[in-house]
Parts: sequence; structure tokens; C-alpha cells
Amino acid sequence: MPIPTNLITGFLGVGKTTAIRHLLATRPADERWAVLVNEFGQVGVDDMLLDAEGVAVRQVPGGCLCCVSSQAFTVGLNRIIREQRPDRILIEPSGLGHPARIIDSLSGPFYDGVLDLRATITLMDARHLASPRHRSHDTWTDQIRLADVLVAAKADLYGDDERAAFHDFALTLVPPKARLALVTAGALDPDWLALPRDPARRAHCVGAHPPPDDHDHGHGASGYTPAPDASWQLMDTLGEGYWGLSWLPGPGIRFRRTALETLLTGMPWDRVKGVLPTDDGWLRINRVAGEGNPERCDPPPSARGRLEIIHHEPPDREALDRLLRDACLPASPQPEP
Repeated sequence: MPIPTNLITGFLGVGKTTAIRHLLATRPADERWAVLVNEFGQVGVDDMLLDAEGVAVRQVPGGCLCCVSSQAFTVGLNRIIREQRPDRILIEPSGLGHPARIIDSLSGPFYDGVLDLRATITLMDARHLASPRHRSHDTWTDQIRLADVLVAAKADLYGDDERAAFHDFALTLVPPKARLALVTAGALDPDWLALPRDPARRAHCVGAHPPPDDHDHGHGASGYTPAPDASWQLMDTLGEGYWGLSWLPGPGIRFRRTALETLLTGMPWDRVKGVLPTDDGWLRINRVAGEGNPERCDPPPSARGRLEIIHHEPPDREALDRLLRDACLPASPQPEP
């Protein structure tokens, strides 16, 4: 039987990973689910945040899951289907990824009889309705247009005006959404996954359907900058008007927790997420526009730290890298032979 498949979309930092974690917690005990995750940055963090028993998670870093003809997308999805044989697949595109080409591919002849593409669930932050930068962004607009279920996430942070603005805005959308909801802490209703997809929903962005051989959507990575011993990697991503910096600090590197928290909470970057080892245990960072406190967490399976910073203006690459290195603990002396 075809595998039920849903896209969980939404702009940068609206809480898609939190929502998927909630859905995974509701998974029937006798079902095996799989999650295909794309991130804007080059190292990937969300796979560590989605770890759950009975769930297969595959990461496609680099911010270009929208390029469905790319080898990374097809290989990742096909391996999930072949190796995991899941009962359901959830696909989380990057917050800066356009979902139109993904939908076209998954509903096309190649996956006919393999996947049963159901409702697309889009999360949005109702506070962004007052932001010209969001309202004028083609990807933000089309993620909402393509939603079968439109969810205003983080509803506990809204005022009455923002709640009213969401309802007024949602009622202008054509065709009407199958469901409209305000949720807190990513509490999506698992029954929404079974809703059908409406093929009448179309993107309006001119660049949503470029020619098959055109992969230049403004996504790109300028490679990485290793430390002298190649254990410290800094990678760049650029696309959709956003800049990203991704770090792999290297095995054995730990940070001073106080210095790390001061650095990562001191600026209102659009997105900061990571899992890093400190002198006070492992620390999870998951911040959006200056909101969200670091918290203790268990070590990830790889036992290697990762960090990503994304912003709508170019971060000071060299200065940030230097400050992050300065927050490291001195290397432990190696025993003499």
C-alpha cells in the first residue's frame, strides 16, 4: 500500500521541529514512522532533536530540499522507503525552502503507488503578519498558500490583536483551508495527518517552478574553513535573502557554559540552534529572534557538537568565529607516552 506522507512546512523558526516531536509522541505503538529533515545550514541539528524510538530520521543539510531533482533529496527519501519501510513519512523542508516543487514531485508519476501524499500542514507565527519583511517574502507567502492546514503556532505569545489578525488573514485565503488552528507548544492534532491534499492549491511565486535543469535558487554554500588541525569546521550558506553560519567544533572540544550562553543569547539573530558540550554538561540552544533559553540535554548519539546561526543580514563571520573559539575550554593535556 502507498505510504501516507505529509509535509510539515513553515518559515524560519516557527516551531516545525517541536510540532513534529509532538506528532511523534502520538505515534501508534505498532507503527514505524520516518522523518526526512532539511536544514538551511550545512551541518544539521534537527535530527538530534527528533531522536525517538521507532522513528527513522534522515537529514538533508544545505537548505535546498526544494530542488527535488537533487540527488540528496531522492537518495534520502528512497533510502527511507527502501530500508525503513515506514508506515508514515513526515517531510520537514527548511524554513527557507519552497514546498511547491516537493509537492509536484511527490505527487508525480515517479512516486505513484509508492506514496500517498496527504494534507500539507503549515505553521506560521501570527506576529509576522505585521512584518513587511515576512509579508513580502515569496517563500513565506507560498508556504501559506499551499497549506491544507494552517496553524498559528506559539499562540501563548499572542495578544488579542494578533489572534484577530490571524483569523482575518486566514479568511481571505482561497481556496479555504481544510483546518485553521492556534496551538501552543507544537500541539498539532494527529488527525490532521489523515486529511486529503487539495491539488487546487497553487503557489504564486514566479520562481516556484523553475526548469528542471535550473538549480540556482539563490541557495549556496561557500565551503568550509577548517582550523589548522582540521578539527574545527565553519561553513557558510546563502539563500532566499538569508545568511547562515554552521560550526562543527570537533571531537573533544568543550565550551565554558557561561561564556557560551552570553555569546549566543546576546544577539537577536533570526535563528540559533545547536547542541554543544560544556563544562556543565551538554547544552541545547533553540532560539528564534532572541527568544528561547539554552537548556541542559543528553549527549547526542554522535557525541559531537553542532551550531547554526541564521540571519537576514550578513553576520560578522570572523568575529563570531573568534568569540566562539574564545569560549572553548583549554585543551586537556595529553598523557606522555
